[in-house]
Amino acid sequence: MDSTISVSKGCFVFKKPNKEKNKRKSKSKKQLTTNQPEAELWHTTYIDIWNDVKSKIDDLTGSIYSKFISETVDFLTMSNITTNQYIPTACLLTGVNLPDHESLFELLATNLEKSQPPVIVATLFSEHFSSVKNAVISMVSQLLNPNDDDSDFDEEMDESLNSVVKRSECTISTLIEWYSHQPIGTRVAILVKDYEMCQQTVLQNFILLLSCYIKEIPIVLAIGIATSISNLHNSLPHHVVTKLKVKMFVSEASVVFLNNIMDQVFLKPDCSFYLGGRILEYVTEVFLYYNFSIKQFIESLKFCLMEHFYLKPLNCICVAHESAQGALFDSLDKKTLEEITKLRSTNYKYKIDNNFKETFLQLIGELKACIDDFHIGLRVLHILVVDLPHSPLGTQLREMYSTAMKKHIIDNTSFKTCLQLLKFLSKDDLLAKFDKIIQVFKNIKNNKRAKTAMKLVESYVKRLEESHLNNLVIVEDKPQEKPKDNLQAISRSQFKRKLIDNVKLEDTRPMTEFEKARSETLDHLTEVILRQFLVPPTTMPLNELLIFDDLPSIRRKIVGEDRAAQYTAFVNPQHYLDCDCCELEFTEQIFKTMPDISIVYKLHLESRFDQINIYDWLQKFISIVGPDQNDDDNDDDIDPVLQSRFVRAVNELQHLGYIRPSKYKADHVQRLTCGSC
Repeated sequence: MDSTISVSKGCFVFKKPNKEKNKRKSKSKKQLTTNQPEAELWHTTYIDIWNDVKSKIDDLTGSIYSKFISETVDFLTMSNITTNQYIPTACLLTGVNLPDHESLFELLATNLEKSQPPVIVATLFSEHFSSVKNAVISMVSQLLNPNDDDSDFDEEMDESLNSVVKRSECTISTLIEWYSHQPIGTRVAILVKDYEMCQQTVLQNFILLLSCYIKEIPIVLAIGIATSISNLHNSLPHHVVTKLKVKMFVSEASVVFLNNIMDQVFLKPDCSFYLGGRILEYVTEVFLYYNFSIKQFIESLKFCLMEHFYLKPLNCICVAHESAQGALFDSLDKKTLEEITKLRSTNYKYKIDNNFKETFLQLIGELKACIDDFHIGLRVLHILVVDLPHSPLGTQLREMYSTAMKKHIIDNTSFKTCLQLLKFLSKDDLLAKFDKIIQVFKNIKNNKRAKTAMKLVESYVKRLEESHLNNLVIVEDKPQEKPKDNLQAISRSQFKRKLIDNVKLEDTRPMTEFEKARSETLDHLTEVILRQFLVPPTTMPLNELLIFDDLPSIRRKIVGEDRAAQYTAFVNPQHYLDCDCCELEFTEQIFKTMPDISIVYKLHLESRFDQINIYDWLQKFISIVGPDQNDDDNDDDIDPVLQSRFVRAVNELQHLGYIRPSKYKADHVQRLTCGSC
């Protein structure tokens, strides 16, 4: 990757690096140099930030999976394998997040290979269970050829080197002979990744076959189940289930991974990439309503990171080290500097002059300080409202982050509801929340505002501890009550307003010392601490350079609209091909230089009926692609090349779901779409 500046490795050929397995990447960031061209600057920034984020995610994933993996490995390695044909089987309930199963099983296989006693692993997928023979061949081939790698560049060359045993020799008898030469205590682990997608009959026979050889080979099974354990008992008959010694292991839900990744990686001030509220809401909705895949969620954030820095030197300067920001700023041209003055957040208030550099660096420093305070206030707010009834602001930090990024959350009606609920808390509960808030402020270093806020919270705690629950507060100067208004009103709204005012006047219940202290401390905490710390960074100047909130630019790229993309490709192929021969003056134009499927598609749109005559369709196609054919009087003499091109294009349209054969006429097809639908 060093010889190019491309983000995609798939565009080039790279030799496979010799890396040690499970080697931790260094977390030290490379400092941006000042002599890098613009293209390399954004790419270096992107790589440095993503490597740091990726290492944190890997460490977090390992810590979350550690208990689940260790318990599974202990069961598979320590289970007693007797001679009564019972196979120790670990049922892994991994949920419906199928794209994440591969990484989970790779981690399990790696830990099994490192365990003691030694375990040799073979992983089988649903495509291996087309027959029992194919499943056995795949299993034996992986066990006997552990170094076989299908991802090598020259498969034919590597096949002769890596393959110790041919596929035709991969039988159970060969496996027994091979196992006799293994160290004593070695076990064979068979991992079945996607149980629900396997052919049940083949899987049943495969399990019965393994149980017959449990005396010669100590075999253990690990089956990945996406639904529930009852599915295993319902799909396998009794005589097969009795061959298994089943124990269930449940992994953490995908939402738990999502919350941990956001709370401990992205929603921290030390992260150099800040997401806007709209972007975070969108990628979270895609995760919750589309796939439940953490892997695809991380890839979406990776794409957002690339989109934020791609060919944008100003964004790179903002995240660079303070010592390098000045030199990098001096390397910018005048056109790039003018982009700063045109930002929406600056509101055209700044002009390029001699003090422009100092002003820019000062605004960036203030923006970073605002982001740091915002994250502190967000943690404090989360402690206060996380366990309130009905969760008006949500229970997760990411939910409050999305709300607070859009506008000041103190002015939100949901927060006012939370404040009312907080004023009903008991003394012990409120003191416990304040103790957690003090701990948050103690963990913050080099922040004067946080130290001042901590002293205020400590004064709140002292006042609440000194207040008594039973002593009533005597109000000396009680305001004179206004006489009740007549409840007769012209409209319903006026009647409601007068009724509420009268209820407030009737509420003359005296408050205790604790109730008064609780109400005043919460109001003071809201106005003095939360209002200052939870200022949305999106209201600060130059926030576009640090916070990525450009939702329209990534909406279609993260969740593509297949039908719209196909329609654009068929109607205007020049949009993707970028060629001069297909450039259109209006949408209905058809050129013979267009792809055949585009011509056929645009011709089929011209039909006013659902039933399309294939012969008439062919004649129109030939009149465009080969106009010389129309001069021939014999209509049956059609160029077979043009006919085959037409048939291929029609078959492609049928494969894509635009047409289907007609049930009424053999020489007609039925159109299934209308226009761009």
